[in-house]
Amino acid sequence: MNRRVLSLVLVLVVAACSREAPSPGAGPAADPDAPLPSPLPEIVARVNGQPVGAVQIVPLARMRLRESEDPDRGQARALREALREFVDRELLFQEALARGVKAEDRAVEHVYDQMRADHPDEAKWTEYLAAQGLDPQSIKKEIRVQETVKELLRGLEGGAEEPARAREELVGRLRARARIETYI
Repeated sequence: MNRRVLSLVLVLVVAACSREAPSPGAGPAADPDAPLPSPLPEIVARVNGQPVGAVQIVPLARMRLRESEDPDRGQARALREALREFVDRELLFQEALARGVKAEDRAVEHVYDQMRADHPDEAKWTEYLAAQGLDPQSIKKEIRVQETVKELLRGLEGGAEEPARAREELVGRLRARARIETYI
């Protein structure tokens, strides 16, 4: 494993073991490259009261670090960008539930089956899930959340000339009325 990614994982594992309660902030640091708190809090944000754990944003941060030109310096930025992406996804999921939008069971099963087919060996499947910060029980829940958000966005696309713009406008409205507390 790349040393840079390993160091981020180590920071996040230490954070997950830390049980200190974070002190709420008004939002992410104005400077996305500002140093992260040490130790990193177990809960890195709350979205309308729902906690967001550090372990939930690790996979997103890892992907960003792999794409970064300077992974050694980009850890704080990667974590904050991953958190923002996760918060937006959570806001969309909450909105979908409020509107009564649900993922179809067939769609969830299809995505799960495709993922499982890519990892037919049980050990490799477990390793893949662990790398995503998931376990066999939580993967279907995560798929259902993602498919629910996709269903909500498909509904937006039906009436919008510019689907990406419609999504951004909805996220902007949701952010404006949401209670978002971030601790990193």
